[in-house]
Amino acid sequence: MTTIAIVGTGLMGTSLALAIKSSNLKVDIVGTDYDSVARSGAQKSGAFKKVESRLSNAIRGADVVVFATPIQAMREMMESAANDFEEGCVVTDVGSSKKVVLQWAEEVLPKHVSFVGGHPMAGKELSGPKNADGTMFKGKAYCIVPSVNAERAAVSSVTTIAEAIGAKPFFIGVDEHDSFVAAVSHLPFMMSVALMGTASKSANWDDIAQLASSGFSDLSRLASGDPVMHRDICVTNPEPIVAWMDSYIRELYELRNMLAKEGGPDPDALHEVFEEAMNARARWKAGILTKIDRVTSDIPSFAESMGEVFMGRRGMEAQKKFFGRLKDDPANKAKKK
Repeated sequence: MTTIAIVGTGLMGTSLALAIKSSNLKVDIVGTDYDSVARSGAQKSGAFKKVESRLSNAIRGADVVVFATPIQAMREMMESAANDFEEGCVVTDVGSSKKVVLQWAEEVLPKHVSFVGGHPMAGKELSGPKNADGTMFKGKAYCIVPSVNAERAAVSSVTTIAEAIGAKPFFIGVDEHDSFVAAVSHLPFMMSVALMGTASKSANWDDIAQLASSGFSDLSRLASGDPVMHRDICVTNPEPIVAWMDSYIRELYELRNMLAKEGGPDPDALHEVFEEAMNARARWKAGILTKIDRVTSDIPSFAESMGEVFMGRRGMEAQKKFFGRLKDDPANKAKKK
C-alpha cells in the first residue's frame, strides 16, 4: 500500500488528507504535527490512518511526503527529516511562496528524493483541523512547480494527487507563480488588512461598526486569516507583493483624483471605469479568458522540458510505482478515448 505522509495537520494538511481519503487513490495517509492540539484534531477528523508525534516516524516508509506547515517552518522540517526519506521518495508542499521553498529543497533535501513544488489555490480565513474541508480543492487550480532535478515519475505522482482531489493541475514557472499569486491572493489579503485598519483606527469606529454590513464584511474577511501564514507569505515573497501593491495604489489614486477633480467628478468617466471593472469581473467569473488556458495545456510554456514531463504522465508506467492500484484512474480513461 502506498503511504502519503502529511507534515502539518492544520487546515490545509487535514483538508488535503480528507480529500485524498475520499478520492480514488488507494493509499494510507499518515500525519504529524509539532502541536498536540493539531494532532488531536487531525486524529478526530478521521482523515488519517494514524497521526505521529515524531516527524521521523511519519516520514520513514512514506512514498510521498507533503509539507503543509507554515512556510517559515519548512526548511527546518526538511533538515530534520533529511535522513529519514526513503530512496525515490516524492517530496512536495502546499505553500503559497515557491521560490524560497524550491531553494531550500535544493539546499537541504537528499539527492535520492525528488522535490515538486505544489500550491493548491484554495483555502479559508479559518484555521486548524476542526475547519478542514475535503471538498475545498474541487475545481480549483493546483500549481505544480517541479525542481530542476525532479524525476518525471515524481511530477506524475503530484499531478495524480491533484487530479484525484478534483483540482486542475496548472504547470507554471516559479517566478510567474510568485508574481501571479501575489496579485490574486497576497494583495487581496493586504487590501483587507489595510481596510480593517483604516476603519477600526477611526475615533468613531464604535459607531461606524454598527453600520458595517455585507460589503465591509466581504472585503475585510481575509483579515481574519491565520497571522502566521500571512506573515510567512509576506516574509518569503515581498518583492512581488510590493510591486502589486504599488500598482494597486496607483489605480486607487487615479480613482481618488477623479473624485477630487476641480468642479466635481465627471459622471461619464466614473461610469466608464465602473463598467469596465464590472465587465472584467463578469468575464473572469464566466471563465472567458484572453490567454491560453494552461490548466489543460499539453505543453506548459515555462520550460520545454515540461513537455516531456507532461507526456510522461500520459503513460501510466511512471505512476505505477506509487499509484499502481488506482480505481477508475482518470489518466487511464483518457487513454481509452
